[in-house]
Amino acid sequence: MRVFVLNKRGKPLMPCSPAKARLLLKEKKAIVKRRTPFTIQLTIATGETKQPVSLGAVPRR
Repeated sequence: MRVFVLNKRGKPLMPCSPAKARLLLKEKKAIVKRRTPFTIQLTIATGETKQPVSLGAVPRR
Protein backbone atom coordinates (compact mmCIF):
# COMPACT_ATOMS: atom_id res chain seq x y z
CA MET A 1 0.00 0.00 0.00
CA ARG A 2 1.27 3.47 -0.86
CA VAL A 3 0.26 6.98 0.17
CA PHE A 4 0.04 9.64 -2.53
CA VAL A 5 2.09 12.78 -1.87
CA LEU A 6 1.68 16.33 -3.16
CA ASN A 7 4.34 19.02 -2.83
CA LYS A 8 3.68 22.41 -1.27
CA ARG A 9 2.23 23.72 -4.57
CA GLY A 10 -0.04 20.71 -5.10
CA LYS A 11 2.04 18.90 -7.75
CA PRO A 12 2.31 15.11 -7.41
CA LEU A 13 5.49 13.54 -6.04
CA MET A 14 6.51 9.91 -5.61
CA PRO A 15 4.21 7.93 -3.28
CA CYS A 16 5.51 6.97 0.16
CA SER A 17 4.83 4.23 2.67
CA PRO A 18 2.13 4.63 5.32
CA ALA A 19 4.83 4.68 8.04
CA LYS A 20 6.62 7.61 6.37
CA ALA A 21 3.29 9.43 5.95
CA ARG A 22 2.48 8.98 9.65
CA LEU A 23 5.89 10.41 10.56
CA LEU A 24 5.40 13.45 8.30
CA LEU A 25 1.93 14.08 9.74
CA LYS A 26 3.14 13.72 13.33
CA GLU A 27 6.00 16.19 12.74
CA LYS A 28 3.55 18.67 11.13
CA LYS A 29 5.46 18.48 7.85
CA ALA A 30 2.34 17.36 5.98
CA ILE A 31 -1.43 17.67 6.10
CA VAL A 32 -4.16 15.29 4.95
CA LYS A 33 -5.49 16.49 1.60
CA ARG A 34 -7.89 13.63 0.72
CA ARG A 35 -9.02 10.50 2.50
CA THR A 36 -9.97 8.44 -0.59
CA PRO A 37 -7.43 7.76 -2.00
CA PHE A 38 -5.39 8.78 1.01
CA THR A 39 -3.28 11.76 -0.05
CA ILE A 40 -1.03 14.06 1.97
CA GLN A 41 0.34 17.46 1.04
CA LEU A 42 3.72 18.59 2.30
CA THR A 43 3.92 21.88 4.18
CA ILE A 44 7.68 22.20 3.63
CA ALA A 45 9.54 23.03 0.43
CA THR A 46 11.14 20.07 -1.36
CA GLY A 47 12.87 19.30 -4.62
CA GLU A 48 10.66 18.31 -7.51
CA THR A 49 12.65 15.40 -8.89
CA LYS A 50 10.70 12.26 -9.72
CA GLN A 51 11.87 8.76 -10.42
CA PRO A 52 10.77 7.09 -13.64
CA VAL A 53 7.97 4.63 -12.98
CA SER A 54 7.31 1.58 -15.12
CA LEU A 55 4.58 -0.99 -14.91
CA GLY A 56 5.42 -4.59 -15.62
CA ALA A 57 3.20 -7.59 -16.16
CA VAL A 58 4.14 -11.22 -15.80
CA PRO A 59 2.44 -13.54 -18.29
CA ARG A 60 0.45 -16.44 -16.80
CA ARG A 61 1.14 -19.99 -17.81
